[in-house]
Amino acid sequence: MKVLFFTFHLPLDHEPGAFRPWMEAQLMRDLGCQVTVITSAIQYMTGEDLRGGRRGWCTEEQQEGIRILRVWGLRNYRRNLWRRLLHYMIYAGLACVAGISRAGKAERVFVGTDPIFITPTARIVARMKGARLVLDERDLYPETALAIGVLKPGLVAKLMSVWQRSMRKRARHILAATPGIRSRLLELEVPAERVRVLCNADVYLHSGECEQDSVHQLLGQHAPKEAKFIVVYAGSMGLSNDVKTLLDAAELLCNERDIGFVLAGEGEHRAEYEQRIRDSNLNAVMTGPLPRHEARQIILGACACACAHMYVAQPSFANDALPSKILDYMALGKAVVFCGEGDTANVLTAAGSGICCPPGDARGMAGALRWLRDHPDECNRMGKAAQRWFSENVGRPVASAVMEWALELEQHA
Repeated sequence: MKVLFFTFHLPLDHEPGAFRPWMEAQLMRDLGCQVTVITSAIQYMTGEDLRGGRRGWCTEEQQEGIRILRVWGLRNYRRNLWRRLLHYMIYAGLACVAGISRAGKAERVFVGTDPIFITPTARIVARMKGARLVLDERDLYPETALAIGVLKPGLVAKLMSVWQRSMRKRARHILAATPGIRSRLLELEVPAERVRVLCNADVYLHSGECEQDSVHQLLGQHAPKEAKFIVVYAGSMGLSNDVKTLLDAAELLCNERDIGFVLAGEGEHRAEYEQRIRDSNLNAVMTGPLPRHEARQIILGACACACAHMYVAQPSFANDALPSKILDYMALGKAVVFCGEGDTANVLTAAGSGICCPPGDARGMAGALRWLRDHPDECNRMGKAAQRWFSENVGRPVASAVMEWALELEQHA
C-alpha cells in the first residue's frame, strides 16, 4: 500500500521533539507500506534548516526506508504568533503542491491534526488522488488552542470547529492520541467503530538501548551539584506544561541539596525559567533541547531516580492529555510525580507507577519527591510497575494492530 503522510514536524531519533510522527511512519513501513512523508524543512524546536545545504522549495531524502519530502519554511518561526501562523500557512500551501506534484500515487492519505492548517491540504490531495483519508487526532482543535490562549472564542474558533467536524465525517478512520480524546470525539457524535486510541508511546524504545558509560558522562555534564536523587523533566517550556510549579517545588526543597532537578526542553518561557534558577539558587540545571536518545540516557541514568510532569489547570488538559513524555518515563522504568488530573493521573494510578497531585500543587509535589527519596524500594517498585504496564498496554504489537486497522491493510491484502 502506498501511504502519503502529512505531518508538520518529524523529529528523527537524533533530534529533539515529539516522536509520534516518526514512530507512526516506522509502523507503516514495518507493516509493508511504501511511505512518503511531507514535512517542514525547519526543525520545530530548534529552528534549524534540515535540508542539509540542499536548495529548492522541496527536497527529497530517504531515511530507514521511508521517503521524506521537506518543504521550505521560515527560520525562527517561534519569534511571535504572526510569524508562526505564516509559517504554518506556508507549510500547508507548499505541502499541497508537493503532495500533488511530487508525491506520486497514494491509496491512503494520513494526516496529523497539528497544526490545523494542514488538514485542508490533506483533504484536497486525498480527493485528487482517490485515496482514503485517515485522521490522526493528536490534539483537539479548536479546544486546545482556546485552552492555551492562542485563540479567543469567536467566529474563527467556530469556523475551526465546523471544519474539524467536516474532516471527521470524511475520514475513513480516526486515531486518537489519548482515551480522553476518543471520549470527546464520541461526544461529538463520531461513530465509535471509526475511532481507536494510538497512544503517544514510542514503541521502538528499548530501555536497554542506552550505554551506561554515556549515561554517567551525560549526568556528569548536566547533574546538579551535590544531588544524589535527581528528578528529570524532559518536555516543552511552553504554554501548556506548568514548569513554574516544578520550580516552586524545587524552591521548597532548595535546602535539601541531595535532591536535584534536570530540565531538558525548549519553549517560549525557557529564558524566564533559566533566570529564575539563577536568581533563586535552585539545585537545578536546564540543558536546553536534547536529541531524544540523550534525553533518554539522562532519564535512564542510575542517578535519575524519578521523573516529573505538570499541566496547567485547564479542562482540556485535565480530560484529554496523556503526553508522550509520561509514556517515555514509564517505558524507561521510572516512577513519576504528576501534578494534574484526567488521563495521565488515571494511567499512573492504574499502573501503580507514580504519585499524583492536584494541578499547581507545588507543596504536594515537593512532598511526593521527598517521600520517593526516603523510600527507594518503593521508588524502584513503581518504576518496574511502569515498565510492565507499558509493555502490556501500549507496546509494539498493540500499536501495530491499531495502525493495521486504521489503514485497512487486511482488506487491501
